Amino acid sequence: MIEARHLHKTFGTTRAVQDVSFSVQEGENFILLGTSGCGKTTTLKMLNRLLEPDGGQVLLNGADTATIPAPQLRRGMGYVLQHTGLFPHYTVAENIAVVPKLLHWEKDAIQERTATLMQKLGLSYSEHAHAYPHQLSGGQQQRVGLARALAADPPVLLMDEPFGALDPITRDRIRTEFSELDEFKKKTIIMVTHDVQEAFTLATRVCLMDEGRIVQMGTPDQLREQPVNDFVRTFLKL
Repeated sequence: MIEARHLHKTFGTTRAVQDVSFSVQEGENFILLGTSGCGKTTTLKMLNRLLEPDGGQVLLNGADTATIPAPQLRRGMGYVLQHTGLFPHYTVAENIAVVPKLLHWEKDAIQERTATLMQKLGLSYSEHAHAYPHQLSGGQQQRVGLARALAADPPVLLMDEPFGALDPITRDRIRTEFSELDEFKKKTIIMVTHDVQEAFTLATRVCLMDEGRIVQMGTPDQLREQPVNDFVRTFLKL
């Protein structure tokens, strides 16, 4: 479904991503794992052209994403940020409705989808739909961010440290809800994290990166049982 071919990205003299290639199949949970600065977020942003690669290609269902207008590409990929990225001057309902409005959905359809997602994600429509982000807890804001990414029912979901800004108890609860919710089970998900437990809990496959390169890629069991070098053993604390 999504294929990265020999991606490169440089910022000044820093080689952020070096010759990164992988394929993600429909329905997979593909986790980009590594320390801060290893290139995982840069890689994620090149998938929907928030950053343009200096070299290489990204294919979506066989089509080169460089040939797809960037706004059109991004509307087909939900995007979730660590700090939610909610518009502070929009209500919860308005935040969730952003992409459906861009796609010219009918007003009633937008309201129905918003209410459905809020209910699924544990938010009361009557209490929260007309609230502003600053009036919500961190966990509630993250749920709104997830709802916004899901609103237009995109087949692909990109997630950049989506639970990283939350306290441990809230993070564990939302992560569990995320893994069990039917809305997520039918998506192709590519997620960035530095948390080994999170990666191994959620991943179909893990792509461990260091210094802009892929060190090892495989299922959680493969990384645990067949680490390719000392870096993998140390990072995973094996």
